[in-house]
Parts: sequence; C-alpha cells; structure tokens
Amino acid sequence: MDRREVLKYGLLLVCGGCGQKQFRLLDELPDPIVHVRSPRRPLPIAPPTRAPTPTPMQADQGWMPSRGMSSRWECIVVHHSASDESSPYAMDRYHRDHNGWDELGYHLVIGNGIAYPDGKVFVGSRWAKQKHGAHCKTPDNFYNDHGIGVCLIGNFEQSHPTPAQMHSLARLCHYLTNQCDISLIQIHTHREITGKTLCPGRNFRPAELKARLNALV
Repeated sequence: MDRREVLKYGLLLVCGGCGQKQFRLLDELPDPIVHVRSPRRPLPIAPPTRAPTPTPMQADQGWMPSRGMSSRWECIVVHHSASDESSPYAMDRYHRDHNGWDELGYHLVIGNGIAYPDGKVFVGSRWAKQKHGAHCKTPDNFYNDHGIGVCLIGNFEQSHPTPAQMHSLARLCHYLTNQCDISLIQIHTHREITGKTLCPGRNFRPAELKARLNALV
C-alpha cells in the first residue's frame, strides 16, 4: 500500500468516526421543550345594568282620596285665581254666592303665602269626592267631567308664581299623572283649551312646569 492509499484509508476512518459521533450527539439531544399556555380564565360577565327604579312621588295628605282614585280623569287643567289675595275659602264663597255653584269649582288650590301658605296644596271637597269640576267650560263639558282643575293663587298677568308654588305644582302633577295614568302632554292651561281667557296669565310659563316635571321623572 503506497502512501496515497494510507492517507485515503485514514481519512475514511476519521470521517466515519465523525459520523458516528455526530449521530450519538443527535441521539442524546433532550426532547424539545414545548411551552404550553395555560388556558385563560374567562372574564367574569358583568350582570346587565338596570336603570334605577324611580322613587314614587310621596303624596301630601289628602292627595289620595279615602275611597280611592276615580278612572274618570284624563287630563289636568292649570288656572290662576286672578287675585293675589285669594284663598280657597274666599273662592269657595264666591263660586257659591256669585256663580251659583254647589261648591268650589277647582279640585285643588296652591297658596302663594298671602292669604294661604306659600306652596301649600288645598284639597277641595270635589277632589275628596272624586266629583266633576266646574273650572273649564266647553261645549261638550269634557274638561269639567274628565279634567282635574288645579288653581294657583295669584294674578299672573301682573305677578309671577312663587318658586314654592311651581315646586308644589310639579310634585302634584307628577303624582296625578302617575296615579291616573295621564300623559304629560295632557297637562293644559285654561287658555290653551278655550282661547277665550288669559288664565293662568302671561307670566305662567308651561315650559318651566315641563322642565320641573322632567327633573322628577
């Protein structure tokens, strides 16, 4: 064997050894590490939010008649007394003596602090008996038969309703609309219905009453 063959044989041994060693190294490699993600916990589902239940308007004494509320009421009609010095008792006498009516024509009256306490609601006997009103005459008499007559004491052509009066009127209307299932659009002024009177005066602002009612809803 000449020198070239010896070198060739030696190279084959070396390559064969490297090959065996390489295979041994591959056989001894550890298993690949696989990172398994732990499953995510589902986020808690928040319960559906509900709008807060509005607190029912608390009635003042006498607002709820002792025999319960009649089903006849379909609207509310707002008036003024046309005199700053009126009182429910003086109006009752006037309606009896001058108009020839059986009693006060309105169902409810709100004082202005002069002859009757400011913002206090007077409950007339018509309301206690759930009787028709005598406050808004029309050809079919609908607004007397089915309208709740509320009068604010004062002449609102010359003066303005007091804040206490407007606060009580809003509370009263809120209570009545809920108890009698009356829509807010069925709250009228005397002038809006007949067009033949200034009642309840140019200084009574229906928009203010509406804003106060919306704040109570």
